[in-house]
Amino acid sequence: MRPTSRVEVIVKKIIALLFVLLSLSCKNERGEAPVTDTVMPANQSVARVKTQGAAPAATVTPMMVRTAQMRIVVTDTMKTVDAVTRSVEALGGFVTGSNIWREGELMRATLTLRVPSDKLTGTLASIRGLAKRVDNESISSEDVSQEYVDLQSHVRNLEATETELLALLTVARERSKKASEVLEVHQEVMNIRGQIEQAKGRLSYLSQVAAMSSISLEVMPDAIAQPVVEPGGWQALVVVKDAVRALVGSLQSIATVAIWVLIYVVPIFGMIALVIVAAWTIARRLRARQV
Repeated sequence: MRPTSRVEVIVKKIIALLFVLLSLSCKNERGEAPVTDTVMPANQSVARVKTQGAAPAATVTPMMVRTAQMRIVVTDTMKTVDAVTRSVEALGGFVTGSNIWREGELMRATLTLRVPSDKLTGTLASIRGLAKRVDNESISSEDVSQEYVDLQSHVRNLEATETELLALLTVARERSKKASEVLEVHQEVMNIRGQIEQAKGRLSYLSQVAAMSSISLEVMPDAIAQPVVEPGGWQALVVVKDAVRALVGSLQSIATVAIWVLIYVVPIFGMIALVIVAAWTIARRLRARQV
């Protein structure tokens, strides 16, 4: 067996130290106090005493992800959509999705809105003011405070581990003569860095969704309020133009077919007919000679 190098000994000691630090940090996060050995006087036996540290509870700011859904009935869909858009933008929000379509003679729309969480109630109130009737309204909330705090603690632990691994990587580069040892530590550093970036990305996402609430709005027209004949809905001149366009299109199609028949089809059938007549004449003369 080859003798153990000094770098390997240092690597093993630092890795063992990392495991100890991680275990202690996990215990501290769960609120467990460290165990201390208390040496009793000489006339008494040595006893292990577990001390419980009553740390004050940290105040956690609630982080709520709020989502609202609303379906309203309005007199004019397009005017309501424009008014809702202006109202949301005035409050610091924006429209993330919009879909407007026609069903028969009625216009319908769906909007996805994002507004500051502290202005969600005011935004819903302004939308109610634009509606003729509110058919459905619901608000749901999700508390992500615990997840946010856990992620912050996880990031701190990962960064501490990364610091230790970077120190280990420096030692390995300076004293190790084997590239495999340096690459192994470097790979572990990259793995920890990836976990840190992933956790920070989740923290950023939670902050954004908690700061901006989402509203799914469905706008439906009031069929009773719609006029029997919409202004400018039917124009005789437009109908005449459409009929003329259709007639011209039909005539163009007929003319196109006639041109193809005269230039393409007739010559082909003519050549085929000539070949058939020539073959029939030759065959007739051959039969006459034989007779």
